[in-house]
Amino acid sequence: MFAPSMRLIPKLFVLLLSASLLSATAEMGPNSDQSSVAVNLLPEPKEMTLKVGELFRLGRKTRILVQLGHQEEDRIAAETLAEDIADQTGLKLSIVGTKVSTKAEENVIMLVRLQDSRVRRFLASRGLQANAALRQQGYLLFSDQSHLIVAANTGQGLFSGVQTLRQLLRPDGKGLICPSVAIRDWPDLEGDAAQNDSQEDRDTVVRILGPGQ
Repeated sequence: MFAPSMRLIPKLFVLLLSASLLSATAEMGPNSDQSSVAVNLLPEPKEMTLKVGELFRLGRKTRILVQLGHQEEDRIAAETLAEDIADQTGLKLSIVGTKVSTKAEENVIMLVRLQDSRVRRFLASRGLQANAALRQQGYLLFSDQSHLIVAANTGQGLFSGVQTLRQLLRPDGKGLICPSVAIRDWPDLEGDAAQNDSQEDRDTVVRILGPGQ
């Protein structure tokens, strides 16, 4: 959801998000085969590619990295994610301010800004273009075995991306796993809180890739 304020999440959205998380967990199940599950997100992103057979694993050594220079604004998204992971697993993840690096770091979730050219180039090489359609509230989300990245132009967009990431995570033993995905999403009418990105108004492009594609 693309809300006008990151600090005020409507109760209805929280209820719908919780229902979606329960639905995704029930359908995917722990240790399930990614090739046999559906990823249901609310609201549905505009574009999503799901790659079968690759998973990003979160555990006790996982850290959440927030880009230096944006820690105060982006910490809201980071803390929301950390609290959700703690509720699901009991894991207490560290939130660390850092310079941007697109090199794969073990057990790292990166929350970064698209103003950084290195971030844009890396995501573009994975098929995610940071074009004008994203505007202020859109985001890109990329995950594979080595990377888990949420990127946006603003803290508001980053927060929206984290809401999607929360729905993607599912239990796996004492940790969580995230399927390998590439997502681009943006609001239909920026600044129109009443629209709430209804499912009827959103046409999602979904691709499923097999191993090695």
